[in-house]
Amino acid sequence: MDSNRTAQRSATMPLLPVSYNPSISNPHMSMSITSRFTVKLVLLHRILLFVLGIVTLLCVAMATSLVPQPLKIKLNSLFMSKINVSNTKLVANFDVAFTIENPNLVSWIWFDRIDGSISYKDNALATYSLDPFILGLKEHRMMRVKISVNGLQEDQPVVKERVLEEIHRQREDGAVNFSLEMFARATYRTGWWGTKSVLMNPQCLDLRVGFLPKVGFGSWNNSGGPMTCAVPMLIDD
Repeated sequence: MDSNRTAQRSATMPLLPVSYNPSISNPHMSMSITSRFTVKLVLLHRILLFVLGIVTLLCVAMATSLVPQPLKIKLNSLFMSKINVSNTKLVANFDVAFTIENPNLVSWIWFDRIDGSISYKDNALATYSLDPFILGLKEHRMMRVKISVNGLQEDQPVVKERVLEEIHRQREDGAVNFSLEMFARATYRTGWWGTKSVLMNPQCLDLRVGFLPKVGFGSWNNSGGPMTCAVPMLIDD
């Protein structure tokens, strides 16, 4: 009798609920969810960086389009030959090579006129002119100018006697400092703000030309590579 009551009581006793936690029962599933979340965060971070880079490039392009950037000029070489300096005249051949570059991304440059000179202490010794030309976006052009100077030519600048004496003395000492200067009138054209007329005054100063004794040949020492010249610019409205 007692055994029947015990069996009946145990049969009707309610079972305790069993809790189920998938993260505990399956740790691999938890790690998989965390990995997918990390991958999504990395992907979102890369997308944001890409968008930020595009916006930065657009801002830079707009900024450079609002104001025309000066052209870049690098002097590559300067040679003098058949030089003969007296108290009355200067005779020499100049051979100059330089590179003109348009740094603008959205502006073409039309050069209407370029006049240049080679001088000694603000005294022009030789002058030259370049024909009109165009520089496209980020385009550069190698240019070479050859000038023959004869003191008897009417189109050459008149050099003072004291200047010629000083050049002669320094040449005998082995080196003379010259300067290359240009005056350029150009027009910037772009789809952003139309056209702008500018005046530029490129200057390559303190060009130390070394001369071989009693040979009549001199060259600018460019062992450090091309020289970047200053290019002051004025917008001509």
